[in-house]
Amino acid sequence: MLSFSFLSEHRRGVLLALVCVFSVCFLSAQESESESPELNPRTGFPEIVEKPFVMFNEGVSFAQITRVELIEDRSNFVRQNYLAGAYFGIQTENMMPVNSMVRIAAYYPFYHTFNGMQQFPKQTILYAFDLFAGPIIQADMWKYVRLNFAGGLHYMYQLTDEYHMHYLGLGALVGCELPVARRWTVLLNGTFTLDYPNLGENRIVQPFAYAWQYQLELGVRYSRRGENKYSYIHSRLGR
Repeated sequence: MLSFSFLSEHRRGVLLALVCVFSVCFLSAQESESESPELNPRTGFPEIVEKPFVMFNEGVSFAQITRVELIEDRSNFVRQNYLAGAYFGIQTENMMPVNSMVRIAAYYPFYHTFNGMQQFPKQTILYAFDLFAGPIIQADMWKYVRLNFAGGLHYMYQLTDEYHMHYLGLGALVGCELPVARRWTVLLNGTFTLDYPNLGENRIVQPFAYAWQYQLELGVRYSRRGENKYSYIHSRLGR
């Protein structure tokens, strides 16, 4: 009798444990089903909540180009050009795994130096175009100051008194975004590039060892879809 009662109690304990395990598994399955994203009836894939879109940036830009010319048995020649202009940028949002950006700028060279001495151009109409494209990584360390890091391909064309200069190389961009209002954002960017300046036939006439440049930009963005959740004016926080 004792062994029979002991076995019956043991069976009841095992059945009770199995019931608890099955109930927990059933509840977790229900929770996972409730948390699973809704499926698109047309495609059958999960519905994308935060859909990708494109934002546009524009502003003013300043650039300095330094070209180092090497000649045998002589010292190095350094030519510097200072340019001012405007830029236009395209930046994606909600793209996986990283977003990307393309920036196009137009410049007018207003100051020239050769080994530190000011040079006066012979032509009045001089200009330059700049292109920078690559992936961008955004860091949300502070809600009211967002940081951007980008690296990619850089190309620039510059018309000088003697030559049509073509620059091709790699660059890096570091910038910050200041969300002023819900749809308005101020952008501050700094770009540094290292380029090869001997594309085309100019490498035979006046070859350069290398060229580097930096650019400083002050821009603004107005976006309806890319609204700022945290902003200095009319923040969406708590709404």
